[in-house]
This record gives sequence, C-alpha cells and structure tokens, in this order.
Amino acid sequence: MVDDDEPLAKVMARVLRSRGFECDFALTGSEARRLLETKDYAVALLDVRLPDESGYGLLEELRATRPNTAVVMISGVDDPELGKAALEHGAFAYHVKPVGATQLYLLVVNNLQRRSLEMDHRASLDRLEGMVAERVDQMRRAAELQAGMLPASPLKEDGFEVAAHLTPAREISGDFYDWYRATNGRLAVTLGDVMGKGLPASLMMATARAALRGASEVEPLEAGIKQAAGVMSAALEVNHAYVTVFHCKFDPRTGSVEYVDAGHGHARLLRGATGQELLPQRSAPIGIFPDTQFLVGRATLEPGDSLVVFSDGLLDLRPDLATKDVQLPSDARRAATAQEMVDILAHGAREKELFDDVTVLALKRL
Repeated sequence: MVDDDEPLAKVMARVLRSRGFECDFALTGSEARRLLETKDYAVALLDVRLPDESGYGLLEELRATRPNTAVVMISGVDDPELGKAALEHGAFAYHVKPVGATQLYLLVVNNLQRRSLEMDHRASLDRLEGMVAERVDQMRRAAELQAGMLPASPLKEDGFEVAAHLTPAREISGDFYDWYRATNGRLAVTLGDVMGKGLPASLMMATARAALRGASEVEPLEAGIKQAAGVMSAALEVNHAYVTVFHCKFDPRTGSVEYVDAGHGHARLLRGATGQELLPQRSAPIGIFPDTQFLVGRATLEPGDSLVVFSDGLLDLRPDLATKDVQLPSDARRAATAQEMVDILAHGAREKELFDDVTVLALKRL
C-alpha cells in the first residue's frame, strides 16, 4: 500500500492483516521502490497523489516490471477522467476514498482473483504459443525430410532427361514423384497423389513410395504394382484413403515405356513439339477395390518425344489442361529440356494459395 496519509495507511494495513493478508505500506514512491526490490507483491494499492511523484508513474513502472502484480489506484478525487487514465495505464481498478473495511477486503480479494485469472490466461497463451511453435518446427522438419526423399531434379544421362516440380498446398505434401534404376537397365518413374492433404497424406505418401520401390524388381510390371498395393492396403484402409499412381519403366536404349495408370489419368505423350497423344490404358486407384487388376500399357518415345505426367493440383492452377484433348501450351511443348518444361507448366504455383499440391513430371528422350 502506497499512501502519504500515514494514519489511513496504518488503518488499512491493520484491516488487511486482521483478514489474513501480509501487508506493507510506504508513504512515498521512493519508499515503495525499496520495498519492491525485496518482495514480490500480489496487489499494490497506489494513491494517485504522492509527495515525491504521481502514482501514475509508479503504476506504469509496475506494469512494465511486475506484470503479475494487480495494481489498484485509490484517490480522494472522484474524477472520471482520472479513473479512465488509471485503467488506460494498466490499473485493474480505480476507487475513491474513503474505503471502508469490508470494501477494502473485497477490493483486495476481487483483484487477487482477477490477477489469478489473468496469470492463468497468460500461462495458457504461453503454453499455446509454445505448442504452436513446436508444431511449426516439427512441420518444418517434416517438410525438409519429405523434400529430402525426392530425387534431385533434373537427372540427365545418355539418351534421356527426367525432371519434376512439386509445390505442396500445405507445409507437407500428399503428392510424390520418384525415379531410380530398375531391372535390365531401365528407369522406373513414378508420380503419385494420395487422397487428402497434410500430415496423414504425407505419411501415406511415404508408405506408397516405399512400397513401390520395394516391388521394383518384381516382374511383370503389373505384378509389382499388385505387390505394392498389398503393402499399402492396411494403411489405406485405416486412413480411409486411396492413392492414384502413374508408374512406368523406361528403356533409354529403345525408348520403350511400360506403364500402369492406377486412377491417375493425367499423362500426355508429346511427339516432338507439335503432336500429342493420350495413354489409353487405365486401372482403378490403389485402395479402392481389393481385387483390382492393373492393366499395363505400352508406348515408345522417339528422340525428341516427352512423357508428361501431373497431379490434380495443376488443373486448379491451369484449368485449360482439364480438357485432355487440348494440347499442352506451346511454350511447354517447345521447351528445350525436361526441367524447363515442368517449370513452365507449374509457373506461378509458389506464388499462389493452393487448394491442392501441384506436381509435374517430364521424361524426355534425347
């Protein structure tokens, strides 16, 4: 309690002590500061007018240095503007003297309760901010881990170039692309899209990628896809999800392509810079039917031809691609490299708010 009226301060202190509170009083702002250096106080009752300074100065200092102290301003002047200023400067309340014993007791109790609620609220906010910061960090690390699973783009070797672009709609993606050497010197190339977004989809993405890689040596191609689907089935059933996949094996020596389109549908075969063909063989997505028979299609890439595959998210970015018979944009078809082609098709994905992951893959025979 800080009040220059010593008899009143002593009476108020005696009243509070009789009700079970520990109470100190100071007659000036400087005396109050000396007390504050030695103790933490739950409540501070401050007179507006002190001999050596304004109580408002001490109020501001307390709010800045002791935010857990409930400060109540007490004044002999019944002035609404003074009361408003007190609240604006962070006081819990403003009361006009004289303050009776019961009123004083209730004043302290009520502001102790309010202080407790505010401290709980601040602690809850701190915990929430900590949880949010932890989640952001976890998602950042998950995104880095997921990005690290993708092969470096582009891959250029004798006879071909393969490249991809992936922009997730959220921190992490349910789309994936992959390529690696398979049997007989062929290149396995995959683009997959897990139903859903966020963490569950990303976990399924990792499962699908691992299952397909695990079946890379299985021949014929449809048997490998069948085996991979079996590995995925339990996780897909638990998550009520499915995966669309375009998976192929490319022979750089002959240009032959064997593919399975499991519910994906967004594949184009570019003949040079002018022609375009659709790949006709289609099967159901993985996880829809337990007894799906995966159909194998075949095509041949001649020198200068490209295979382009993309996910549903690209259609949100470029609705013109939704009509399958419409040719891909001419600047993409004329692109000198596979990487340039996917970058043209996915242009703007990183600058827009996406509703779905955008993934584009191109395999070009040189």
